[in-house]
Amino acid sequence: MEQIVSVFGINWKLLLIQGVNFGLLLAILYKFLYKPVLHMVDTRRLKIERAIHDADEAERQLGEAEAEKARILREATEKGDAVIDAAKKHAENEEHLIMKDAHRKAVHLLNEAERRTNREHDEMIEKAEREVARMAILSAEKILRKA
Repeated sequence: MEQIVSVFGINWKLLLIQGVNFGLLLAILYKFLYKPVLHMVDTRRLKIERAIHDADEAERQLGEAEAEKARILREATEKGDAVIDAAKKHAENEEHLIMKDAHRKAVHLLNEAERRTNREHDEMIEKAEREVARMAILSAEKILRKA
C-alpha cells in the first residue's frame, strides 16, 4: 500500500487538509447557497401552485357566471315575452272597447241624424201645408174678389 501511495504521490496530510477544506466548502455552500436556493425554489413552487389554484378558481367562477348569465337572459326573455303577451291582450281588449264605443257613438249619431231628419221633414211638411193653406186662402180670396 505504501508503494501505491509513493507511486501516485499521495500525501496524507495534504489529502486530509483538502478533505477538511472540501467539507468546509460544502458546509458554507449548504448554508449560504443551497438553503436560500431551496427556499427560493419552494417559494416559487408555492406561488405557481397558488396561481394554478387561482386560475382554476377563476375558471370555475367564469363558468358559474356564464351559467348565471344564461339563466338571467332566459328569465328576461321569458318575462319580456310575458309582458309582450300581456300588452297584446290589453291592446286587443282596448281595441274591442274602442270599437264598441265607436259603434255605440256611430249608432247614436245615426239615430240623432234620423231624428233631426224626421223633425226637419215634419217641419217642412208643416211649412208646406201652411204655405199651401195660405196659397189656397189667397187663391180663394182672389177668386172671390173676381167673382
